[in-house]
Amino acid sequence: MDKRKVYYKRIQEIIKSEKALSILLIGEGAKVEEKDFNTLKDIDLFVITDENHGFQREITEIEGVLFDISYMPVNLLRRSLNDALGFIINSLQRYRVVYNKLEDLEELLYRIKSIYVKGPKNLKASEVEYIRFKLYQDYEDILHRKEDTQNSLFLINNLFHGILISYFKLKHVWVPKDKKIINNIQNIDKILYNLCMDFSDENNFNQKLIKLYEILDYVLRPYGGVLKFWKRGRFPLV
Repeated sequence: MDKRKVYYKRIQEIIKSEKALSILLIGEGAKVEEKDFNTLKDIDLFVITDENHGFQREITEIEGVLFDISYMPVNLLRRSLNDALGFIINSLQRYRVVYNKLEDLEELLYRIKSIYVKGPKNLKASEVEYIRFKLYQDYEDILHRKEDTQNSLFLINNLFHGILISYFKLKHVWVPKDKKIINNIQNIDKILYNLCMDFSDENNFNQKLIKLYEILDYVLRPYGGVLKFWKRGRFPLV
């Protein structure tokens, strides 16, 4: 199967059927060589439109080729840059322009790059405190449910994911997609990566809990460690 033919055909269909101002090839496809195009698992496209609908996403298979297509009106894209939305900033880091009639596309992409380099907004002190408190409370909740092994295992893995998300937020780093979290950690923090591997490889329930706490402690220690109690005051409604 020649995925390039299906890809080019889909591009032409979007141009004809949508009010497309620009079409960007993003994700892995943006950096792959032409000769290696058929090795892609899926094709990610970002379509900037001249319409008033909200952000839309389409995941479909066409002639055996999987497409993940995002549609975003240009006005909404501009507003999202003002709010520095992480999803948009991360999605448009790698791109290849395959169609364009938007005059200020280059300016918009430059703004995205600049925002990415600056990193996300710093967390407020109250937000850091909430993370320290919430993660520990979730851990305590698991300890109280240890007899319910199946549910506890679900909560353990859920908390593991939450801790890693918080790791990036606390370090003032853009949170990567879930499928890239471990790889990113491997590149920037070998200690945390090894702790994650030990946790993932552990099959004993009690030992897994211990290793989870080691990860929790390691992530929160630079920010004051776990916070067991919350003094009366403003509390996030989330």
